[in-house]
Amino acid sequence: MKVVCFSEIQWRYVRTRKQQVLSRFPADWEILFLSSVVKGKPNNFRPVRDGRVTHVCVPVFKNVPQPWARALLAVPPARLLWNAVLWCWLQTIFLATGFRGGDRVFYVSNIYYAAVLPFLRRAMTLYDCNDDHLAFPDTPRWAAGYFRRLVRASDLVVAVSTRLAELLGEAGAERVHIVGNGVDYDLFRAAAETGTPEEMRDIPRPVIGYSGAVAQWFDFELLDLVASAFPHASIVMVGPVFGGREAELRALAARRGNVRHLGAKPYERLGAYIAAMDVCIIPLKTNELMRSADPNKLYEYAACGRPVVTMRHSDDLAALSGLIHVAGSNEEFVEAIGLALASGANESMLRDFARARSWQARADEIASLIRETIARKDERPAEGTPA
Repeated sequence: MKVVCFSEIQWRYVRTRKQQVLSRFPADWEILFLSSVVKGKPNNFRPVRDGRVTHVCVPVFKNVPQPWARALLAVPPARLLWNAVLWCWLQTIFLATGFRGGDRVFYVSNIYYAAVLPFLRRAMTLYDCNDDHLAFPDTPRWAAGYFRRLVRASDLVVAVSTRLAELLGEAGAERVHIVGNGVDYDLFRAAAETGTPEEMRDIPRPVIGYSGAVAQWFDFELLDLVASAFPHASIVMVGPVFGGREAELRALAARRGNVRHLGAKPYERLGAYIAAMDVCIIPLKTNELMRSADPNKLYEYAACGRPVVTMRHSDDLAALSGLIHVAGSNEEFVEAIGLALASGANESMLRDFARARSWQARADEIASLIRETIARKDERPAEGTPA
């Protein structure tokens, strides 16, 4: 089987849901990954082979932050012209890589391909919706039409959360399958058992830690409150910084002497850093974007058996109360950290929870849905033939 992934991120980016799932599809499935173009990053416009995955950059973006570009694309004729160019661009890639024909499976997560997909032959289209795309800053108003078009044209619709499933239903999806995010369980467990990383051995305990990106959704106000409430604890952050938030991070570290940012670490080593934390927190903003999210770090923390404290961003997270600490306000968040420090975690229960939600389990579930969808389409009588 040939799978073409229309993505909004790059294959070489941090390991997100798409890379995790696609790399675990059956061994005889070939993958073509269409990466987005990212300013300031290496963009390979020629196909590059990575195992059974071929990846190549296409100038289709996750959002449109530049005012001039938003103004231009707000004009329908400009979008029509761009989509015509995009169709030709894709045909060139398909010809160069051998991913042609009507037997392809389209795995779509980037809504900005919606206008060209109807003009490309395929066996089926899967829309794997892992974020509320319309809730991102700088999303143009016309993107809502692309979102609805993609939802209605898809043969299979998958969402990571209940809230996303509701939004997809409102957009016209007849049925939505909820397949949440996951964790490379064996990798994180193996790293967790290697012991405390050297750079964390002399950090004063207890350690209240965060592993993940510091981006537009990170809540510095909440982290400042935590650092103030636990002055004798070390607030340790591990992960990259995006979206120009370096200045805010430096200011917080200067204001609160117990805040430490250790930077990005190799994915294979994250489990060791998480296991060295006494409590793991998810200090993200409570907004429309987070209402639909399913944070990967929840499963990574659980795989390492660490106590987890999060805000009540969604009903899905609220349903996990008892396994993790779920707070309804900033004050409750601080109280929950104190409780987690005092009571520890049910490590075996957390690990069982994470193991059942491994990326392999998620990939197997989506692969099964793809097979079922293709089989169901094959059973339908062709147009003009008796039912």
